[in-house]
Formats: sequence, C-alpha cells, structure tokens
Amino acid sequence: MKKINVLIADDDMDSHQLMDDILEIVLKNVKIDRTLNLQGFWSKISDEQNSYGLVLLSPGLIKEEQETFLDKLNSSNPELMQKIVLIGKELDFENCAMDIKLLPFLSKPFSLDHFESIIKAMQK
Repeated sequence: MKKINVLIADDDMDSHQLMDDILEIVLKNVKIDRTLNLQGFWSKISDEQNSYGLVLLSPGLIKEEQETFLDKLNSSNPELMQKIVLIGKELDFENCAMDIKLLPFLSKPFSLDHFESIIKAMQK
C-alpha cells in the first residue's frame, strides 16, 4: 500500500496528537507533517517536495484570510482543493465564509467511524 502524506494544520497541539493516533489506525501507512499556523501551511504546500494526499485544516487558522483563502489556494496548488478536510468545533465551522463551508468538515470531538468514512472517501 502506498504511503499517504498528510498535513495537519491546527494550532491545537492536543488535536495533532489525537489525529496522529487516528490516522495511524485509519490509514495505517501514513507520513504526517504538521503546522501550527497559516504561514507554515502556505510554506509547506508550496514546497515542491511535499505532495499531500490529505490536508486536515482548522478553520481557526484561516479566519483572517477566509474570504480569499480558496482563491489563493486554487492559484497556488489547485490539486490540493479536493484533498482538504476542515477539522474543528461546530462553532468554528458555522463562522466560516460560505465557500469554505463547501469543504468536508469533521467536528471535535472526533468520532472514529465518521473520521474514517470522511478520510477514506477523500482517498478515492
């Protein structure tokens, strides 16, 4: 099975550890990269050596740029558009711009079954 590169972009370190554990269970053969801020996100996705099969992104990281985020992402890395799953609290998602709300969303606390179904659907 091919190794899947995953980027976790969240400023909550507890979420990183939890997602590490869940990803190891769900995807088994996974390489996890992480960032705690939006600048790190842009840096990591613009590095040509990084090819992510999945990006788990906290809406809290993009709140300052949410009106332009998807346009900027589409300009810099259009293939990544179909690989992003938002992760966070329901309130974080409810406060997002309408176009951001079109992305798949996993709410905290994570249900392992729901997490697995969303992640596996993204891998098809």
